[in-house]
Amino acid sequence: MQKLSRKERERIARKEHILDVAELIILERGFESATMEEIADKAEVGKGTLYLHFKSKSAIYLGICERGSSLLNIEMSKVLLEEVPGMILVEKIGDTYLNFVQRNPVYFHAFNYYETILNDDTIANSETVLRCEKSAKEAMTYIVRALQIGMQDGSIKNIFEPRELAIIIWGASKGVVNMAFMKQKRNHIKILDDVDFNLKSLIHGLIHLLGTGMKNDHQSNN
Repeated sequence: MQKLSRKERERIARKEHILDVAELIILERGFESATMEEIADKAEVGKGTLYLHFKSKSAIYLGICERGSSLLNIEMSKVLLEEVPGMILVEKIGDTYLNFVQRNPVYFHAFNYYETILNDDTIANSETVLRCEKSAKEAMTYIVRALQIGMQDGSIKNIFEPRELAIIIWGASKGVVNMAFMKQKRNHIKILDDVDFNLKSLIHGLIHLLGTGMKNDHQSNN
């Protein structure tokens, strides 16, 4: 591996520092309320330096998405190293994802933002978006692989198409987290007030529900 020059190391460190500051500001005030001026000020860099690294606030948010997806994939990849039945792997990956976004809501919202800008051709073909897309595909392969292992070892019913089931799991998980975060907002749909729930309770309910549907209760011991 080629050794980076001091100048390149400093550039990378400055960029990471800007993302650190931006994460805190967006977490506290939201993406819409955050400004490039505030980020530059809190990061103690000039606006010219900020724009050298990130051409817009959207570019910063996508940088946060890239960082979050990389961190999530590292955690999910570790699960697949465990020598347990595939059904357990799926449950552990689900726990890993849902606990990750609970600890890091700014990453979850950045993931959502990335999905909303894919129709914007001026952004969708950027290198950062392409790296986010690569990370998303990598995460999906972890879910698919866990399902395949489960179907092979008999812990998961083999009546499903693994990739299709992975999409269902991903979509359901995303919807559950969205619902929980929505309830935390001051203005939300009033139907959410009719049920007493939080993210933790929804996580356990979802994992139990999906697990019940996938689990092969007639697994052979042979």
